[in-house]
Amino acid sequence: MIKKIILISVLSLMVQLITACVDCKCGPYRTILFTNKGLSIKNLDSNLPQPAVTSAGIIPSAKYGIQVQHLTEEVALRKPQIYWGLIQSAYACSCQSDYLKSKEEIVSVKIISNNDFDTNYPKGSDLSSIFMVKRYYNDELSSINDYLKTLKLEYQSNYPFQKGIFLQVAPTIAKKHKFKIAITLTDGRILEAETTEVELT
Repeated sequence: MIKKIILISVLSLMVQLITACVDCKCGPYRTILFTNKGLSIKNLDSNLPQPAVTSAGIIPSAKYGIQVQHLTEEVALRKPQIYWGLIQSAYACSCQSDYLKSKEEIVSVKIISNNDFDTNYPKGSDLSSIFMVKRYYNDELSSINDYLKTLKLEYQSNYPFQKGIFLQVAPTIAKKHKFKIAITLTDGRILEAETTEVELT
C-alpha cells in the first residue's frame, strides 16, 4: 500500500515537472505602444572609464556630454496571466517579453546654449552640429542627423540617445553654459529640457 502511495506521488510530481518545463504558457507577443511625455537631461563627464552623470560645475570640454532620458507613458497595459500548479515554469522556458514601440518618431534635435559659444555659434543658435551621439550597439560616435536617419534600424531604438550626446568642440567665448535640448516629434510636439549650468574648460 505504501509503495502505491509513493508511486502515485512520484508520478504526479513527474507530471508537474514535465509540464513546468515543457509548457511555457506563452501568450501571443503584443506590441505595446507608449507616448513620449517629456525629457530629463543631465550633464555627463566621460573622464571616467565610462561616462557618468555628474553634478560637478566644471568639466573639460573634451569630456563633456549630455544624458537624455525620455519620460514615457504606456498607452496599452499588459494584463498578467495567473497559472495554477505545484511548480512554477522553469526560467529556461521563460517567455519573450512584449515589444515596446513609441507612437511618435523623432524628427529633429536642437541643442541651444544660454551664452555665446564661439563666433560661429552666438547665444540661441543651434549647436547640434558640434555634438555627436554615442551609438548603442558599438559605442561609435555619429552626428545627430546621421543618427536620426538610422534610428529605426538601431537596437533599442525606443531609448534614443541612451549612451549620451558628446561635445566635440571647446567654447572660445563664454565658458559657462546651460544647454537646452529641443526634440521635435512626428505629432508636432516639441519636448524641451535644460541642463544645470556647467563651466567647460
